[in-house]
Amino acid sequence: MIELSKLPAEGLRVEGSAGYVPVDNDEILRDLVWQIFVQPSDMDFFLDIQAEAVFEGNCGRCLEPVDQKTMLRSQFLGSSDPDMVARGSYSLGSQDLDVVYLPEVVLDEDTLVREQFILHRPMQLLCREDCLGLCPQCGKNWNKGRCQCCPEYNNSPSALAIALADVKLN
Repeated sequence: MIELSKLPAEGLRVEGSAGYVPVDNDEILRDLVWQIFVQPSDMDFFLDIQAEAVFEGNCGRCLEPVDQKTMLRSQFLGSSDPDMVARGSYSLGSQDLDVVYLPEVVLDEDTLVREQFILHRPMQLLCREDCLGLCPQCGKNWNKGRCQCCPEYNNSPSALAIALADVKLN
């Protein structure tokens, strides 16, 4: 937890990690590593968030599982001043920053980083750029259920499946 009222003038750098962070429904962040820098600026706060994680979800077209390494960097000004928030942006030196409403006096780092990943994730996660969500053999839309064609998937059989295939039962 970062107490905004007790920040040193030179700012505060906080690092952290998490193995598993739920995002939405069946989506998670795995192997999350982050670094936050917070510096007071008058009555406001400059925030610089850098993070990386593996985003696990399902393809928006064919519904196959997708693991996508994601890195983000987000810089903004946090303010509890409604006039500054209404303007939407603020110039800090030569840099234009978005202004985010932060009425809290204590920030939870995990929640802050999770929210940034939610804001930066793709609208529709795809397993590959040319995925149509259709069976390559019969053309059935996989979003409406699997077909009987049993097309070959990119996933190779697991070691257990290979070992069980060689087992002979009496």
